[in-house]
Amino acid sequence: MQIGKFDRSRLVMFLSADVVGSTAFKAAAQSETGPDSWLGAFETLFRELPLIFIGHLARQFIEEDDLPESGVWKVMGDEVVFAALPQSLAHAQLITAAFCGAVSSYDQRIAERWPLRIRGCCWGAEIGERNRAIEIPEMLGGSEDSPYLDFLGPDIDIGFRLSGHSRPGEVILSPNLAEAFAEQPDQRDLRFHFVGEAPLKGVCAGQPFPLVLVSLVSAGDTEFDIIPAPDLAARLIATRIRMRDQHGALPAPPVRLDQG
Repeated sequence: MQIGKFDRSRLVMFLSADVVGSTAFKAAAQSETGPDSWLGAFETLFRELPLIFIGHLARQFIEEDDLPESGVWKVMGDEVVFAALPQSLAHAQLITAAFCGAVSSYDQRIAERWPLRIRGCCWGAEIGERNRAIEIPEMLGGSEDSPYLDFLGPDIDIGFRLSGHSRPGEVILSPNLAEAFAEQPDQRDLRFHFVGEAPLKGVCAGQPFPLVLVSLVSAGDTEFDIIPAPDLAARLIATRIRMRDQHGALPAPPVRLDQG
């Protein structure tokens, strides 16, 4: 991705896959068989998960002309964060569906090999006013000709707070994406699960923040109650208004793109 892509308002989707149980796994493996015994698991995960995600993207976009621009944005400890540039809300829905499929399938796969699970978080940030893209040529691997591209802003920070409320094998969705998706006439195999609220440190004046899981209809039964899309949209709208009017908080509005 180049900085020139963000000279106007542009939605970037961030998709985080976080390893659950990694600390205990590393400690146990190191004490039993040596310090490098856990390394293979994480090398495998960081190599395989991007390929799995690309495969699910290809299936979701099989009737589209092109795949969206996407790739690994950064790896932080045991967390892989992808970034993707949807051209429309429909594309954003398909990207989310692909990520749900990748997290669910790879969670099962990794659990069969090691005592590990993965959980997902999907959130969106409109780069322009609330959030910004910057170039950092001094970063390791960057240069003046090919600088490292980073993203900064409150809507980007929210995802890292929100990801801790996801669950193994599941994907949690930011309210600004959930509300936009829920207002669409076609959910494109997505279904929503409202699982409560929780304050996120430093977010929206500490007010309880909506927690919305997203899954695929085609995945079959789920342990979570399904909330109809219109009901979810109405609930998220009411929450935004309450935060603004009663607490002066300014949560991100629902993302807006060409309907596609």
